[in-house]
Amino acid sequence: MAPNVVVVSAPTVSADLLSVSSDGSTFVFKSATGTLSHLAPGKVMLLQGYTAGVVVSVSRSGSRLTVVTQPAALTNIFQNADINFSQPIDFSNAFGALSPGTPISSDLAQPAGTRRPDVTVRPAGDKVPPVGLYYFGRGPGDFSYSVFASPSLSRLNWEIQTCVGAAVVIKTTSCNGGSSRTGLSIAATISGYIAKANLSGNFDIANGKNVRSSFSFLSVGGVTVTYQILDPNKGTYKLPVLRFPLSFNIPFVVAGIPMQLKISFAVLINVAMSSKNDTIHGGTTLTYNANESATESGAGDSAPQSLPKIVGSFLTSKPTITLGSAAIEIAAQMKVGFGPGIAVANILGYGDVIVALGQRTGSLVAGLPCSAFYLTVSGHAYMESQIAIWRITSKPVDLFSKSYSDPKAQC
Repeated sequence: MAPNVVVVSAPTVSADLLSVSSDGSTFVFKSATGTLSHLAPGKVMLLQGYTAGVVVSVSRSGSRLTVVTQPAALTNIFQNADINFSQPIDFSNAFGALSPGTPISSDLAQPAGTRRPDVTVRPAGDKVPPVGLYYFGRGPGDFSYSVFASPSLSRLNWEIQTCVGAAVVIKTTSCNGGSSRTGLSIAATISGYIAKANLSGNFDIANGKNVRSSFSFLSVGGVTVTYQILDPNKGTYKLPVLRFPLSFNIPFVVAGIPMQLKISFAVLINVAMSSKNDTIHGGTTLTYNANESATESGAGDSAPQSLPKIVGSFLTSKPTITLGSAAIEIAAQMKVGFGPGIAVANILGYGDVIVALGQRTGSLVAGLPCSAFYLTVSGHAYMESQIAIWRITSKPVDLFSKSYSDPKAQC
């Protein structure tokens, strides 16, 4: 390890750590005894089995010790190392983590007298920020949403319910009635799962510098998108990208360093109408077997040549009625990143899968009742600049992009 690393044993962490700030940067200990007395600005604090960080400041109040840190890179921790790992992901260890400053779940349309199944707080004895697997909130504009995950040993089921011009009904996780300031009403449900996931990687560090790094996230998954759009007015609506403040983290350990796998989501919805009182229904369901990986060797990131297996269909059973032509686009991103510590601020690598679904309707007035569906499934990956020392910024590598269409659906 690097000479300025202070290793705090797991028993000391369990006995002396009193609290951690919600952003994972500030630690309060009972006292400054033993190895804790060696902590000082510029040192790297390694709490065995928990986290690692570069110490920014150390202060004492009575016997208590407060340590403020910033995220540590592997090159802060290791002077020389050749780290190789292959780690099956145990999703049963998953916990939900809110972004710093995010309020607890909103009441939204909570039925009177019901108990809110929102962010589940771990017992006070656990040395972690409040976490949960169920969150209700409001996004920019007229967005309201719920995010839910159900973890098991080898699988993580997840669901996002987004509402525009309405609120999420907590009891049923659906959208209640109502419309936005423009009259637009959207109810979209995006659900899926990740299963049989394995994370592997290699980090070759010499004299405190990265020589070569790579990672691979291999998983089987599925995504289902369904939506309903009601528009009493005509217009084009470009809604902001909704990035959810709740991520799902899975802890694991590599070479004695506490690591975290972080799964997060984003959704984009665009709508264009040419007539009033339109009703649009649609969706897609698919499964995939994908390898999101990248290798950094000094000349830029490179990606594997293998393409994923994708099987699915468009959902066209509910009718779409538009007097004039209309179009909708819904894109959902599932992003998987990993890095040292609790906050996963220093991402070592990430991969993502983006499912972009488009529907273009015909005009009933012109005798064109059909819809055309378009689907693109794409994947990307990169090694983060804090471990890949050859450049300041990093451009994602395009792993795959597969497109599908049905030009005569709902006829």
